[in-house]
Amino acid sequence: MRLIKIYICFFLLLSGLKAWAQIDYYVDIIIPPKLQAGTDYSIDIIIHKENISGFAKLELYMPVGIDLYPIESSGATLIKQNQMAKYIWLELPSSKEVKVNANIKVDYRISGYKEIYGNFYFIQDKNKSKISVGIIPFQVINDFKWKNDGNQKQATEYPKSEEVNKIKPTILNQPNFYRIQIAAFKKKISKYQLSEIYPEVEFIKEEFIDGLYKYTIGDFKTIDEAKEFKNKTGIYGAFVVSYENFKRVTIQNISN
Repeated sequence: MRLIKIYICFFLLLSGLKAWAQIDYYVDIIIPPKLQAGTDYSIDIIIHKENISGFAKLELYMPVGIDLYPIESSGATLIKQNQMAKYIWLELPSSKEVKVNANIKVDYRISGYKEIYGNFYFIQDKNKSKISVGIIPFQVINDFKWKNDGNQKQATEYPKSEEVNKIKPTILNQPNFYRIQIAAFKKKISKYQLSEIYPEVEFIKEEFIDGLYKYTIGDFKTIDEAKEFKNKTGIYGAFVVSYENFKRVTIQNISN
C-alpha cells in the first residue's frame, strides 16, 4: 500500500512538472494607453514563439479610424483587408521572439475607448494551432476645437480601409501585358499558402527566375490598370511587372 502511494505521488509530481514545463506562446502589442486624435504613433508587436517554425500568420483587427502601416515586418508579407491587418510568414525567423514594428495613424474625428484584437496561427507537430492575442485597449483623446464649432459638422462615418478587391483580372491573349508581382520566395509554396496572400489562386502565375519562385497576378492591358488593381489588393510590397512577347522584361520606368 505504501509503495502504491509512492507511485501515485511520483506520477502526480511528473504531471505537475510537465504542465509547468509547457511552452507558453503569446503575443505582446506595445501601444500607448492614450492616443491623441489626428496623430501617428509607432507600435511594437512581439510574438513569443519559442521554437515554432514554418508557416504562420498574425491577424489583427483594428478599430475604424485607426490605420496601420508597416515599418519593419521581420520577413512577413503584410495584407490589409478592411479593418484587418494580416502578417504572413512562409518561414518564421529562427529567433524565439519575432519583433514587428508598425506605424498607426489615428483619424482626427474619432474619440473614446478603442481596442485591438486578433489571433496568431501556426503549425505545430503538423497540426494547425491558434492562440488569441487578447484585447488590447486604449483611449483616443480628442480635443480639436472643431468639435465645439457649430459651423462644422462632425463626420458620421470614418474612413475605412480599401474593400477587398473583388474584380478578377482577365487572361489576355495578346503578347504584351502587365502583371502584379505579389510575392517571391526561395521555396515553392502551396496553393493554401498562396490563398492567404490572394484568394483567387487560379489567377496567380508561378515563375522561377534568378533563384526565386515569383508569383504574379494578371493580366492588364495598361500600366494604369495594373497600378489600380495593385492598390486595391492591399498587399504591401506588390509591384507592376511588364511582359513583352509573353516574356517578362526588366523595365526601369514603371513607378509603383
